[in-house]
Amino acid sequence: MNLFKTGPVLLKIFGTARKYNSHIPEFKRLRKAGDIEGEKALIFSASGEWAEDASRILKLHYEIEGEENIPDKGPIMIYANHQGLADILALYYLFRNHFQIGFIAKNEWRKLKPLANAIEYTRSIFLVRDNPKEALKAVSECTDLLSKGFSMAIFPEGTRSQSHKIGPFRIGAFKFADKANIPILPITLDGSYKLFEETGDYKPDQTIKIKIHPLVHIEQMDKRQKKNAAIQIERTIREGLE
Repeated sequence: MNLFKTGPVLLKIFGTARKYNSHIPEFKRLRKAGDIEGEKALIFSASGEWAEDASRILKLHYEIEGEENIPDKGPIMIYANHQGLADILALYYLFRNHFQIGFIAKNEWRKLKPLANAIEYTRSIFLVRDNPKEALKAVSECTDLLSKGFSMAIFPEGTRSQSHKIGPFRIGAFKFADKANIPILPITLDGSYKLFEETGDYKPDQTIKIKIHPLVHIEQMDKRQKKNAAIQIERTIREGLE
């Protein structure tokens, strides 16, 4: 990535994260008080504001299809393909008119302050990849959050494809929704890689296409049906690019 060209815009994005971090004292107060509904409401409003600010700075546009498939309330697990860094922003932008979401985020984000603080206080979970013990811990943490009504999103590929293509889905990604026994919302994202990853330089005025597929009620399925549903969800997300 050409930092000479991308540096100024990235600094502005970090600035929006600092604005989000101004809410941290209130996040801490709500968490200490056990005010889950208050915490969800603050995450919802603050992350939506951040998504609008960052999208404006990046001159990022969206084409949204199937928004009627988003339920009136959570908790749900969101499964989406992962082309570029802007995918996280796109999902926050999408849900800014619906309800709170958090992410299963790779542990490497811990190194980037203040983004790491912003991630933590969205009730997102840091996942150490390729570590079975840490994966089980993440599943347990996610199940607890989902049981409290927080909605979560995960990229089953585990990494960015940095292209129009979709990489193989990690089967372990479906353990999060399976363990919590809640519905899955499949989403296909396309175009985010053009913002940074396609050339290594920042390219403004890009459009991310967001296709929301029908909700999959795995909570109503037996073990065999859930296994088949995982296969179908991956197929659905892939077909969304065609």
